Amino acid sequence: MGTDENALFLCGKDPAYYTHTLGIVVDWVIFLVGLPEICLACYALLSLLKKEKAAPILAINLLLSDLIQIGITFVFIISRFFDNTFKPFIRARCIARLFVRLGLTSSLGFMLLISAERCLMVACPVWYHRKNTTKLPLLVSLCVWTLSLAYAILDYIFFIHTPYSLMLFSIICLIPAPFLVALFTITWKALNKSIAMRHETNNRRKILGVLSLVLGMYTVLFFPFSFRNLYYSFKGDDSSEDPVRDLSGVLTSALVYLSPLIDALIYIFIRRDVKDTLEAFPCCTTPLMKLKACQDRRSGTFQTETTV
Repeated sequence: MGTDENALFLCGKDPAYYTHTLGIVVDWVIFLVGLPEICLACYALLSLLKKEKAAPILAINLLLSDLIQIGITFVFIISRFFDNTFKPFIRARCIARLFVRLGLTSSLGFMLLISAERCLMVACPVWYHRKNTTKLPLLVSLCVWTLSLAYAILDYIFFIHTPYSLMLFSIICLIPAPFLVALFTITWKALNKSIAMRHETNNRRKILGVLSLVLGMYTVLFFPFSFRNLYYSFKGDDSSEDPVRDLSGVLTSALVYLSPLIDALIYIFIRRDVKDTLEAFPCCTTPLMKLKACQDRRSGTFQTETTV
């Protein structure tokens, strides 16, 4: 009856991830760890905005897409306490999956845009500083949200009850791959050729660090998910039970759903170094001041010994 009700709402049957123990644990981790982490990242961004007075539009939008994914996890957590045939939660799970697709696709888009922004900052610095206004990132972000929402709605209406839904989403997840690799390569070459950047070691590390984090996270979290789903989509024979297929689906889905926890590193460290980020939190101010005072005393002692 649960499957029939799900089909009534064009949702298809619940995936193995929903009922598997690992899926339940991962959802709790996403909600209990991810929500405070996102709130801390949001606080850090707002504190940095007061100092810089320049809004990191792309990072804020990435934060929003992660917040959608984490918030919607609560629907699946609550739904598990009720019977699978309970109609209100059947509809809630169907709509929640629409928002999951929206959050994941928009997150991929903003990760790609952040990499492109870092690349333009190095490869085309004059053009970047000339065109780096609030209007352009806002317009691009609006396009990403519009395209992601259009895809999520069309997928929900036409494909969610068919095997083509997962195949299409897996293909969409693979689209950023060549662009991320190309952006990383272009940025790395531009940094090596740039005379101005050769002496700015911290900036070089920061730029390459953001790109490496985005590329590494994408490779580890999204690649296995896409390749696994495409393999079984082309293989067919979904009607028969296959423990390996179900377990691989649970594991790769868990990796994708954990992506918001890693995204926090991108928008926490994208604007400043670690020290400036920690200074945004009042609880870290006193330890940092003590550390700085200790370093100053050591520096003064060293200078005195050198003079003597």
